[in-house]
Amino acid sequence: MLNDLIIPAKDLAVVKKFEGGPNQLGHLLKNSAWDRKNLPQVAILGIPEGRGSAIQNVGDGADAIRSHLYGLASFTSETTIVDLGNIRCGTNVKDTYAAVKIVAEELASLGIRLLILGGSQEFTVPLALGFNREDFNLIIVDDRIDNTEEDNAPADERYINNLPVGTSLTHIGGQSYFIGEQWHDVIGDGSDSELLTLGEIRADYKEMEPLIRKGDLISFDFGALKNSEAPGQYRISPNGLTGEEACQIAWYAGLSTNPAWFALFGYCAIQDPSTIGAMMAAQISWYFINGTTKRIDEEPFEEATNFEHYKIQVDELEEPISFLLHPISKRWWMEVPSEDCTLFPFRIPCSQKDYKLACKNEVSEKWWKYFNKI
Repeated sequence: MLNDLIIPAKDLAVVKKFEGGPNQLGHLLKNSAWDRKNLPQVAILGIPEGRGSAIQNVGDGADAIRSHLYGLASFTSETTIVDLGNIRCGTNVKDTYAAVKIVAEELASLGIRLLILGGSQEFTVPLALGFNREDFNLIIVDDRIDNTEEDNAPADERYINNLPVGTSLTHIGGQSYFIGEQWHDVIGDGSDSELLTLGEIRADYKEMEPLIRKGDLISFDFGALKNSEAPGQYRISPNGLTGEEACQIAWYAGLSTNPAWFALFGYCAIQDPSTIGAMMAAQISWYFINGTTKRIDEEPFEEATNFEHYKIQVDELEEPISFLLHPISKRWWMEVPSEDCTLFPFRIPCSQKDYKLACKNEVSEKWWKYFNKI
C-alpha cells in the first residue's frame, strides 16, 4: 500500500542531488531502506500539498526542509532512520487527504515514530483519523486557534472543527491577542483540553514536557515561531516562539514515552529566499530525531518498582497523593484514584512543580482535572 501512495525518497530530486559525507544525516538516509520486518526508530514522510492553504506554495516545504536536514550531523550507527519519501498528491486536495489517512493508518498500526515535513496544518485531521483511537491525544503548537467558521476560509484555518470526536487537545504557544475568548469556545465545559500560552512557556518552559509526553501527534505550525528567526511564514507576526524553544518542543516530542509523531506544517519556501527558515525547520526536525535516540522506556507499569515513590498528604483529600519519579530521566508521574483501576491507580505525567505544590498542602489543577474527569 505504501508503494502506491508514496513517491520513494530515492526518486526525489533533492535526495538525488545530495552528495554529502558519512558524517551527515543524508548519507545515513540514502543508505537506509524501508523493511517491515526490521522497522526503523524513526521514519520521515513529506506532504508536498498546499491546496488547502491560503499560500499554496507550502507544498514545496517538504523538499526545501530536506535539502538542509540531509546536511546536518548524523547519528550513531545503531540509530535506524528511513526516509519514506513524499505522499503522491491527488487530482484534488481531498484525494491527498484520503491518501494521507490511508498511509497514517498503516504506519500507526506499526507503532513507529514519524517525522512529517511540509504541507499545511489541516493535514492534522487525516493524520488523527489514521490513528483510529478514541483516546487520541493531539498537541497543537500554534500562535492562534484555527477554528474559524467562515465558509471561504482556507482549510488550514478551520481544521480544528473537523477533528475526530473525543480528541484530547492541548494547545501550546498561543498568543492572547490572537486567541481572545476563542479558547473557551473550543474547550467547552468538561472538555479534556489544555492551553499553555507563550507567556506561560516563558515563565517555565519545563511545564511543556508533561503535556507533550502524553501526545500521540504533535502538530507544529511554522507560524508559531518569531518571524525574524524563521522566515518562510505567510501569516507574519513579530512575536512567537524562539528557535531554541521550538527545538526544545521537538526534543520533548522525541523523548515521549508514546511512539509520538511530529508534524512540521506551514513552511513556505517562496517566502524564504535566504533559506534561513528552511534551516530552522531542519534543525527543529533534527531535534525530534535526536530526542528519539535518547529516549528510554520508563512508563510506570504495575508496581513500578524501578521508580521512586512519594506519598504526600494534603488536608483537603482523604488519601495522600502518590508521586512517582524515574531515577534516571527525573520525570514525574502522579496517581489519580479511579474506580476503573482495581489494582493500580490512574497515572498521569506531571512535573516537579505538581509535587512541590502538594508539599505546600495544595492540589494542582492537573490532578483535579483528571480526578473530575474519571
